[in-house]
Amino acid sequence: MGAAKLTVASLHKSFGGLAVLEDVSLAVTPGEFVSFVGPSGCGKTTFLRIIAGLESADHGGIRIDDHPVTKPGMDRGFVFQADSLLPWRTVFNNAFIGLEVNGAINPETRSRTQALLRLVGLGGFENYYPRQLSGGMRQRVNLARALAVNPEVLLMDEPFSSLDAQTREIMQSELMRIWSSGRKTVLFITHQIDEAVYLSDRVVVFSRRPGRISEIVAVDLPRPRPLSVKRSPEFVAYVERIWRLIEDDVRLSVLEEGG
Repeated sequence: MGAAKLTVASLHKSFGGLAVLEDVSLAVTPGEFVSFVGPSGCGKTTFLRIIAGLESADHGGIRIDDHPVTKPGMDRGFVFQADSLLPWRTVFNNAFIGLEVNGAINPETRSRTQALLRLVGLGGFENYYPRQLSGGMRQRVNLARALAVNPEVLLMDEPFSSLDAQTREIMQSELMRIWSSGRKTVLFITHQIDEAVYLSDRVVVFSRRPGRISEIVAVDLPRPRPLSVKRSPEFVAYVERIWRLIEDDVRLSVLEEGG
């Protein structure tokens, strides 16, 4: 497998007296696409925020290329659930903002940002404003912004959750096309099991809080994957297997929330 791009070792996290993550360890190889599923409140987003350097762990460590992660950095790009675009900035200036904040403005980075906007299907929209874009287009800007800093690891926290079902399907396919062009290492959180199976090399299943890794499922489906693969018996079998792994935890979480 070679050296890991990302290593998570014995990660623990609590908020006050509430244990959120407990003894989470994982190694991710360069260029691997790994998705995370589990019941609501199991710590998936907290896990991603710790890797991003936006939260600190109580115990354990994270390394990228054997360098410790202690704060945010340009080696990681983060795509949030909400598009979080600045309404007074154009598409190009929104995509460029991470480079601007990090003082990396130069002709090369401007040219790369333009190329990324074309890659995500927004060529010709550089001077548009967020209010002029659909939800799917705004998330494409979000993705371009995260990629513009040329990160080693791309972190995605339910980026398609606010989109309608049809747009979400297209965005999954588009994400695969974009990922295939550069093969960034990707960590992707979703509540949709079929989305996780379609996108991923491995699906990491979290238990209910405090979040632990209960199982890791390798997805042995050939790439590239057309959307029609979702109707194949092999795909359906993966979805059923993962659902069986989380069904009891999901049911208990829903009952707790309802109580």
